[in-house]
Amino acid sequence: MTRFGSRDHLFPTRVVLPLLTIVSALLLQAVAARPSAAEPGLESMADTYLRALLEGDGPTVRRLTPDKPENKFGPCPFAEMPRLENPRADLHRAAIMFTGRMRDQGVPGEGAIILTMLDNVKGNPWRVRQIGFFTKLPLGLSIPSRSITRKDRAQEPLVVEAAGRYVAAWLKGDYITMEDLAFNWLARLRPRPQPVTVSSIDFAFTPSLGGETKINFIARVRLYHALPKTLDGTLFAMREQGQWKIRATQLTL
Repeated sequence: MTRFGSRDHLFPTRVVLPLLTIVSALLLQAVAARPSAAEPGLESMADTYLRALLEGDGPTVRRLTPDKPENKFGPCPFAEMPRLENPRADLHRAAIMFTGRMRDQGVPGEGAIILTMLDNVKGNPWRVRQIGFFTKLPLGLSIPSRSITRKDRAQEPLVVEAAGRYVAAWLKGDYITMEDLAFNWLARLRPRPQPVTVSSIDFAFTPSLGGETKINFIARVRLYHALPKTLDGTLFAMREQGQWKIRATQLTL
């Protein structure tokens, strides 16, 4: 499990596996549909990706992640620069809330940008880890409630700057800058210290912005081969050089 900082719990009862960009669990719907014949190989690829992510199989996840920056981040959901407010930092993690107008009316116009601080970096050390669109903080989405120490409060202007530059680059389609401002979680993906056994996964496939396919899923898993849990989330898939790849996802467990 990739952690935000030294104050995080490794594997709480309900946790979001953090990736670059997420859509809140409030947007998820019950799923059971299967893909159409026009999407050959998509369900198999999504199943392979999800199982590899749960197991911390970095090579497989990297193989099924887009190489081109524009495919990694996808179309910008913001219609204009949102209002950024209430930044807060806690050691190596930070968050800032946003409100604004979305391109897709089905996406909430508010949420949080979550960042991670990199060590030994010149200039602004904060990188965007994920963006959550929600009207109410989802269970398991761990963000600082406030900046507690003077040192944490001193980081707030840098958090505002990093988040603002990231969204501004996204609005302009400047994916190279986005990649520089994003936290590279893939490089740190490692096998899970606790076994996760997948019992079954149900998928539903719907069109999304920019010709992508949104894949909602519900997976039934077991932790330590015994404890049953239900996991839900969203994947975004597109074709890159004729191959299906996964852009971003949210998982809650």
